[in-house]
Amino acid sequence: MTLAHSEFKQILRCAKVPHRAATGFTDKLYLPPSTLTALLDSSKRNDQSNGATTTNGRYQSRRPPHYSPIDSDETDYSLPSQTDLLPSPLIFRLIPTAQAGLHNARAIHCGVREFSYEEGLVGIPEWLMSEMELTEGDAVSIELVRLEKGSHAQLQALNPMARGVGDLRSLLEAYMRTKLTALTIGETLLVPISGVAEPMSFSVTALEPSAAVDIVDTDLSVDIVHAHQGPALDHSATSHNSASGNELVPGASIDVSVGKEQTKSFSFSFSAGANSVDVILSCVTGDASLVASCLVQNPSVVDNTWFDFSAPSHKQKRLRISRDELLPQGSNTVHISVVGFTALCQASISVELDSTLEDKVEAETELSSSPSEDGMRLCANCGSSVPTARFDMHRIVCERHNVKCTHCTSIFKRGSDEAERHWHCELCNASGDTDDSAKHFYFFHTPASCTCDTELSAFASIAELAEHRRTRCPERLIECRYCHNVEPQGPASEDAVDIMDGLNAHEAYCGSRTIECIKCKANVRIRQVRVHMQMHQMKEQVARENMVPCANKECNKERATNPLGLCVSCFGPFYTGQHDPDNHKLLKRLARVLHTQLTRGCDSKSCRNSMCATGLQNIGSGNGSPVLPPSQTEAAARMVPILKAYAPLTTFPRPSIDYAKIDLHLCK
Repeated sequence: MTLAHSEFKQILRCAKVPHRAATGFTDKLYLPPSTLTALLDSSKRNDQSNGATTTNGRYQSRRPPHYSPIDSDETDYSLPSQTDLLPSPLIFRLIPTAQAGLHNARAIHCGVREFSYEEGLVGIPEWLMSEMELTEGDAVSIELVRLEKGSHAQLQALNPMARGVGDLRSLLEAYMRTKLTALTIGETLLVPISGVAEPMSFSVTALEPSAAVDIVDTDLSVDIVHAHQGPALDHSATSHNSASGNELVPGASIDVSVGKEQTKSFSFSFSAGANSVDVILSCVTGDASLVASCLVQNPSVVDNTWFDFSAPSHKQKRLRISRDELLPQGSNTVHISVVGFTALCQASISVELDSTLEDKVEAETELSSSPSEDGMRLCANCGSSVPTARFDMHRIVCERHNVKCTHCTSIFKRGSDEAERHWHCELCNASGDTDDSAKHFYFFHTPASCTCDTELSAFASIAELAEHRRTRCPERLIECRYCHNVEPQGPASEDAVDIMDGLNAHEAYCGSRTIECIKCKANVRIRQVRVHMQMHQMKEQVARENMVPCANKECNKERATNPLGLCVSCFGPFYTGQHDPDNHKLLKRLARVLHTQLTRGCDSKSCRNSMCATGLQNIGSGNGSPVLPPSQTEAAARMVPILKAYAPLTTFPRPSIDYAKIDLHLCK
């Protein structure tokens, strides 16, 4: 591989930067401040020796061709700023010192994130160090180079499961656009795929126009070649401790067996007529939690959209999911997980459609609702409605046999095991059976932290962490409205326009890319395309409202500049290259066309022109009798008013003609 010319070179020691600290599998390096100083000094020396600034190709010498010392007092030809002295983007070639000078040296081209690292060290993302087979402390050579803009890249998928990923090309383009600066033939890329535990590997096998290219702000086309013929990725498979996913069918239940913190995954697709469904988990022995999501392939207790963490005493877990909740997320499939809480949980899971649920709700409402009756009193101990005549006897018996909880409205038999096991949380208003306390404390009072490493990443409970993960967390998965890929939403945007448009960090970046307008050929941001096209529609609407119509009553186009006041299409048959200053020949052609139209017609089955023989026949007389075309004399008589209206065209000076008053009907 022929290496690009180096403009700057420095030897530094390797230091590994973890994936998360490097914001994913990026190729950005962390360099010390002395490297930036050395780059600027080197660029200034090159500028002074050349007498012109050409390092970034954005400008040339500030001196005019006729420059002389006299001009220096009159015109300010200031030197460029320090940032203008450096190319953009900064691309460094990374070569192990042990291979420096070799023809087949292993080289990778990288970008730079910041110049704030420890002196003498270069921070290299962990995956790049593995790719270069480097260890911490190894000496590497970093060289500033210029690369051509890439136009085409061919990637080979090294993982056979890549064939099962939906829009793989869009995922790769989005990954390279946000994480990479340059590509080099022979390097291996690690691309994280949503719903897959491990990143997928892709080898760069071909690049155009050179063996190493710059991919920043360029239209790069990507081709994908699959290396192996293996099983495709099964998105319904769970990531750990679970069997393959199952499709839930309304009216049918599936038996589930999970251990503590184990997961079983299922999926359900909304049918055309279903507006909402209930996902029901009936625990026979043990206890488990029920969670679901649209975008997360394997929902967990912290990554979910719908959840039921109810206590073990509630044997039935239920999730109500409506179609309206699915539409904003762009999916018609719900991924469901059963997460075990006890050592072993035996249960069954099923789904019920909205029609069945509505019937049950109506039946329960009819049974539970009873109209109030006169002559009834409410017992303060048990809350029952008792006839007034029997109220005193009921109160004596009720207070003797029943006891009311002093913290809540629960009623128990005095001295019963149920009353002894009744429990209230000391930290909140939760209550239930003593067996419920362990799960309650685990989900609602156990401190937890998020992997996003933000300022608000520590939470008082797993439930609060789950709420953070489904709302504000930068790692929350969304379906981008612009690239339609499932991507992390990123940190909250601080831009006022982004906040008003409801855009997160990824959508703000993705929507800032430009495309060419098909109408005006202007470069428009993707996020502004809808407004831009509405502006075109408004302009077209205003143009139509101010349009001067064609003199032909059978036409709705704009009038062109010609003696007859017709549009370009209608005037076409009358145009001739002959010299006709007084328009006599033009009026003769008009008379001939009108006479032929009235006597012979246009032979169009859809014609409804009242000044056409065919149109008169198509319209009919109204009583079923055929309509005969006008005779020669009748046709001439109907033409006379039109020709008289155009007669001023033959005089000098020509007066203005009111084309709107001319009853001209020409077949199209």
